Amino acid sequence: MKVILASESPRRIRLLKKILKSFSVIPSGFDERTINEKEPAAYALEAAAAKARAVGEKYPDDLIIAADTVVTIDGLILGKPDSREEARKMLETLSGRTHQVITAIALFNRNKSRLLSDYQLTGVSFRPLSAGEIETYLSLNTFADKAGAYALQNVREKFIEEIKGDYYNVVGLPLGKLRQLLHRFSEEKLTAEISGFRLPEGFGLIESAGGETYLVPGAYPGDQVEIAFEANQQKIHQARLLSILRPSSLRRPAACPHFGLCGGCSFQDLIYGEQLHQKRLYLSRVLKKYFPADYHYFEVEDIRPSPSEYYYRNKMEFSFGQAEGEVYPGLREKTRIKGRQSDKKVVRLDRCLISSPLTETLFSLFHQLTEESGLPAFDLKTKQGFFRHLVIREGKNSGEMMVSLVTSSQAEISLKDFSEQLVRALPGIKSVWWVENDRLADVVSYEKPHLIYGQESIEDCLLGFRFKIHQSSFFQTNPLAAELVYKRIADEARRLRAQSAMGLYCGSGAIEICLSPAVGDVLGIDWDPANIKAANENAVLNGVKNTRFLSSPVESALSEISRGSFDLLIIDPPRAGLSPRAMKQIIPLRIPNLLYVSCHPETLARDLSILIQSGYRLESIAPVDFFPQTAHLEAIACLSR
Repeated sequence: MKVILASESPRRIRLLKKILKSFSVIPSGFDERTINEKEPAAYALEAAAAKARAVGEKYPDDLIIAADTVVTIDGLILGKPDSREEARKMLETLSGRTHQVITAIALFNRNKSRLLSDYQLTGVSFRPLSAGEIETYLSLNTFADKAGAYALQNVREKFIEEIKGDYYNVVGLPLGKLRQLLHRFSEEKLTAEISGFRLPEGFGLIESAGGETYLVPGAYPGDQVEIAFEANQQKIHQARLLSILRPSSLRRPAACPHFGLCGGCSFQDLIYGEQLHQKRLYLSRVLKKYFPADYHYFEVEDIRPSPSEYYYRNKMEFSFGQAEGEVYPGLREKTRIKGRQSDKKVVRLDRCLISSPLTETLFSLFHQLTEESGLPAFDLKTKQGFFRHLVIREGKNSGEMMVSLVTSSQAEISLKDFSEQLVRALPGIKSVWWVENDRLADVVSYEKPHLIYGQESIEDCLLGFRFKIHQSSFFQTNPLAAELVYKRIADEARRLRAQSAMGLYCGSGAIEICLSPAVGDVLGIDWDPANIKAANENAVLNGVKNTRFLSSPVESALSEISRGSFDLLIIDPPRAGLSPRAMKQIIPLRIPNLLYVSCHPETLARDLSILIQSGYRLESIAPVDFFPQTAHLEAIACLSR
């Protein structure tokens, strides 16, 4: 389909060349003054559509792109001035104030009887202009065909104080919006039933008789849906869900009012039993990629559900957002397309159903704190502002809570009275911190911590053992589900009659301490000195005598281990799995029994395949749901030589 730009504006022609190599230019000749609409956005949309139709009637085979830009202030439309006097009045109105620039885009093809339109809005702030500055500009005589009597490229350095939004929109053609419309215009529609589901992305699947697959975000097996997709020669299409014509029986109402907006959960509207079923299928599918079809030496056990479907996370990091001058805690928005974290807005929350039932009170109190302080939220783009994160740690068995307010160091805040208010409202709070963090990335970094109230750590219990949880130490996200895994590890050690065990990536020593009654001695290794300090502290706290902990990179520690030193190895690595160097050092040790705990099926399957090639036999894999309402799961694999 040929493309025609229904405008002879040099600015729009130049901008369109940035995204389209070939197009024709045919002005519409439409007179915008014939439009009676007074609402600015509606006016621009009507004008753009009229221009597109005017050209499209003459060229019915082609795709017509038309645009109309209006400047609006106080709800009034400032169009193209008819005289120098009118231009002067417009600039005097804009002087020292913020106005909005609206550009509407219309895409039209007569043969398809299809019109697609949308608009972009950008805020533009003028600095105060003197009469002389206005007259000097008017003398250039460039105002006549410009909405609001100015062109951005002519006045940016002299008149503009700030632009909030799309710069190209002010020039006359918002390219991001135009790309979206072009993509949607090229889409085709399909009605079908979702036949499958794919994790971890969370895509519903439609598989056609012709061998094509459509990936549909937000759809579940059994949904009858209408989708849109871009026609191409590929067999796999990324689709867009237009509507659910008949919902699946697997759906349920989401319990959280924020579901679908924030990025905390993915599957609250899918019954929990189906979440578990899909996670087990996902794990099995990943394993099949790495193992031959005739490998029958293991089974994927039924997935163990989390003891709590909601309020299971013992640690959550919330962000602060700001809208219309109001600062509030929340989570970054849910997006299906990967992008920069700074582009994701913070969704305001009044509760969080996977964190703690106490978040409702905490969010209210911290919102009150931000209002009273008058300080802004930290902006990831400008790197300016104060409030950054709210970190909540809660002992799910003990009920003890630690609250950390993370800010930049661009201001100071007194939290003594506020911390007392927190404790009066929530007596379970045992520790309140203020952390100054000036890192540019959107990460919680405990650079400069200040203990405002209470003790440095809180406690929780696992399998009858007490554990201190410090501000930055690692502790399993879902302690109640972690007990299922730790009990399985201890039971396996007893079954194997293990005498000596080594735990890699031990964190604060939870696995090793819970394992201690089942073996003769245990060594835990972790690279982080803070974790090892916490692990030793926990061993003393519980009177455990047969565990010791070593602060070292795993690779360095393994190089000092001799064959025969251990008869059981427990590996609980980060999501990236074992490094190639660590794997090369583990294999020659020929430790007879190995338990691999993983939160990432892909790296688990990769590492298991290497271990099996080296002589290990995979006996079983037991998945456990550590993360209800999300695509993630934990699994423990049992291997022997």
